[in-house]
Amino acid sequence: MGITTTEDEYPFLKGGGEMGELTRRYDWTMTSLGTPDQWPQSLRTTLSILLNSRFPMFLFWGPEHLCFYNDAYRPSLGNDGKHPYALGKPGAQVWPEIWEFIKPLIDQVLAGQGATWNEDQLLPIYRNGQMEDVYWTFSYSPVSDESGHPRGVFVTCTETTRSVIARQETQQAQRQILDSFEESPVGIAIINEENLTFRMANPFYGQLVGRTPGQLLGKPLLEALPEIKGQGFEELLRQVIATGIPYIASETAVNLVRHHQPETIYVDMTYQPRREIDPKTREERISGVLVVVTDVTQQVRSRQLIADREARFRSLIEQAPVATGLFVGKNLTIELANGPMLRFWGKGPDVFGKPLAEVLPELAEQPFLNILDQVYTTGQAYQAMADRCDLVIDGQVRNFYFNFAYQPIVDEQGQVYAILDMAVDVTEQVLAQQALQESERFSRTVFYNSPVAKLVYIGEDMILREANEKMLAIFGRDASILGKPIMEAIPELKQTRLLEKYRRVLATGEIHVEVAERIELLKQGESYWGYYDYTYKPLFDTTGKPYGVIFTVIEVTEQVLDRQKLEETQASLRGAIELAQLGTWSIDVATHGLTYSDRLIEWFGYDPKAQDYTQVIPILDPSDQERVDRAIAWALHPESNGIYNEIYTVIHPQTGQRRVLHAQGKTVFDTNGKAVRLNGTAQDITIQRNSQLVLEQQVQERTEELAATNEELAAINEELEASNEEYAAINEELEEASGQLMRSNENLQRFAYVASHDLQEPLRKVQQFGDLLKSQYADQLGEGVSYLERMQSAASRMSRLIKDLLDFSRISTQRDTVSSVEMREVIQSVLTDLELRIQESLAVVEVDSLPIVEGDRSQLEQLFLNLVSNALKFHRAEIIPQIRIRSQLVQAVELPPSVKPVWSTPVYHRIDVIDNGIGFDEKYLDRLFKVFQRLHGRNEFAGTGIGLAICEKVASNHGGAITAHSSPGQGATFSVYLPA
Repeated sequence: MGITTTEDEYPFLKGGGEMGELTRRYDWTMTSLGTPDQWPQSLRTTLSILLNSRFPMFLFWGPEHLCFYNDAYRPSLGNDGKHPYALGKPGAQVWPEIWEFIKPLIDQVLAGQGATWNEDQLLPIYRNGQMEDVYWTFSYSPVSDESGHPRGVFVTCTETTRSVIARQETQQAQRQILDSFEESPVGIAIINEENLTFRMANPFYGQLVGRTPGQLLGKPLLEALPEIKGQGFEELLRQVIATGIPYIASETAVNLVRHHQPETIYVDMTYQPRREIDPKTREERISGVLVVVTDVTQQVRSRQLIADREARFRSLIEQAPVATGLFVGKNLTIELANGPMLRFWGKGPDVFGKPLAEVLPELAEQPFLNILDQVYTTGQAYQAMADRCDLVIDGQVRNFYFNFAYQPIVDEQGQVYAILDMAVDVTEQVLAQQALQESERFSRTVFYNSPVAKLVYIGEDMILREANEKMLAIFGRDASILGKPIMEAIPELKQTRLLEKYRRVLATGEIHVEVAERIELLKQGESYWGYYDYTYKPLFDTTGKPYGVIFTVIEVTEQVLDRQKLEETQASLRGAIELAQLGTWSIDVATHGLTYSDRLIEWFGYDPKAQDYTQVIPILDPSDQERVDRAIAWALHPESNGIYNEIYTVIHPQTGQRRVLHAQGKTVFDTNGKAVRLNGTAQDITIQRNSQLVLEQQVQERTEELAATNEELAAINEELEASNEEYAAINEELEEASGQLMRSNENLQRFAYVASHDLQEPLRKVQQFGDLLKSQYADQLGEGVSYLERMQSAASRMSRLIKDLLDFSRISTQRDTVSSVEMREVIQSVLTDLELRIQESLAVVEVDSLPIVEGDRSQLEQLFLNLVSNALKFHRAEIIPQIRIRSQLVQAVELPPSVKPVWSTPVYHRIDVIDNGIGFDEKYLDRLFKVFQRLHGRNEFAGTGIGLAICEKVASNHGGAITAHSSPGQGATFSVYLPA
């Protein structure tokens, strides 16, 4: 049964919402802590901050790591899991599923090794009745007890599961873009100019608008999507069609009906005019619009959520019951300060936007600005109890004492960008304590429990009167050194100027502060070099004369070394920029001066020093100049977010070389919101942009190839009709010779209407009946026998033609099966099929090392069967055929102009089939791979003129191409390009 504790009984448990109530009701007598009146002050202060914070916080306390958490942390435990069981339980019981991970972190913090930081860490936990994969960004910080030893671990955390999953999904979507157009995560549609009718829409576009592609195709825009009427999209489409100017917009709100529910989504969209050649006028016209939309709803809503959280954070500060302020940036600009904090300072709201040192110049001689700078630099929180602060109120210096905490605030990258200051005025308590201990010039309790190292020097000889444990630990000595001159107790300090600075403080009565001074100490007989921030604060006797100092020391060795590492990292970053081939630039807004890196000087063709940045605009492509000028002006505008992001073309003034650059920048504003400098980088994306243009050109060429294929089919029909006329003539000649040929004549007359795969059977019958006529009626036919032979010869040619046509038709526009194909096995299979012809011709075939490619094995075998067969067929009679098959890798940019692969692939396998045959004149190269195109008569070499067309089709199906090089009598080289 719990013991209810009231807020009045223990003020530090006041408020805190649900967890505050549960903490007060919890039976703490069942734990090692006992009742709250027995709890140490450090635990009380920490719990007061934790319970009343709107930020998710968790605390492990004591040897058992007893658990505390606040309402903001409560949602991360789920609806059915560890809440409220976790409160007051040992950490090992609460988190058994992740204890192996977090226990070492807790041990590290408690061992005095400093705070930890983990970003987007996967820690599966049990909640909502099951184990869930949960991602966290969290920090473990030490909480010291009154002896200065770490007693607890303070956890600030944010669950980032949604953002991590969203980022993973986005990355997965980007990978899927490369798979195929139909599976693209980008919505793509084509809308025809006539009635704004959907001509095409991929599944993602349908999903985006809540329709299937079938519900969109063939329908006008407002019929398919009636809910977008009045939102301006129809007018924008017609404007793009009318002007031919693309329209690009980011984060556009679209009201749709999806899943029978109205819904607002946000998209980045592009309307690109589609131009086609009018078949009647042969003039170019805009036939429609290519619509590309990307769903950015999650990003927009996430940003809105962040803005809402920031507003709630500001409200939390303004309504906080203790004095609270938020200082932003290295110069500690006052972003927020609530009423209690302004009253402490004796200031009004006009302090916002000003540096803290400017608002409170009296802090310059006090340690607070140094401590704040240390917190900002190191990212480590700082807390102090009853520290004196001298403030000027109404022109008078007044002494105050505060309990305060400096808490660093980090951005999404984990970098400190602000410090939260929370202070409680304890002046009355301190003064009362001083009155009770008037005989003592300092509070031993405060002195020895200070979270920082402190000691007291007195007299001209710098005698060590008092030193707390942290100070002795820094010296590496025990309490036996007390009462001795410091230079005798620690002789290595004679090498420093500590004594000189100490005597100067005694002489002037002024506080002396040093930052990051390097000092050597001997610890356990070994030399140790450390960096220390320290302060000499004078002690005055009753007459006002300095007689000693309080020496406050903070070891900042780790921070200094980290800063040095940071400087090394920055140097490495500059090297990385150079390695990534980025150019850097900077605009001085006051002078309009422009500074380039060496790489940009090379790209732009001159050094723009001492020139107005606007003078650079004329060397840009004319179509980019106005847009770039506007973008720079807007990035410098105080109402913008300072982001500059543009793509433009630079024309080198000496060489005329055109280079496409992607420039990005960020404006630096002063405290008044005025632009000071615009810094940025530029990347050469000429190759990427050219690749995009090549892809678009290939799409156009593919369209033209389809038209050419239609023409080839028309030519095939014409030849079939011509063949039908030839057979009809033969039948007329045979009609007088025999009535038995009537059936064959009727079959030949119907030949033009029979599908190509049914033509072989009638041809076989023509040949069979011809054989019967010659064997049974040769004597009666007389000269008709020659007609029969001519008919049978024509039927044989027709049979070969149909077979080749069927082979050509079977080579579809897509590969039947795709697998890894060993090209050496393919060539071996081809040579086995042609073994007899190779032996008859005494041919010598040499095969080099060949690659493994992705493709259809049967199609690739047919391709190389035709090439090797042609090499054997077209050989010179007086020379033994020699054939060589070799392979090498080539870059896409190295492909000959005549080679036009289907896919945009950076690397290709080029497989050459080289012979020493009769060759050909390259002026006929454009005819070589077309259907029915022959360079030699039938009497010279048999064939139908389809074999090389089959080769071209197979190469195209595999995303590659084929070409040839030759000259008459010098052999030929056929080169097949397949994607690597």
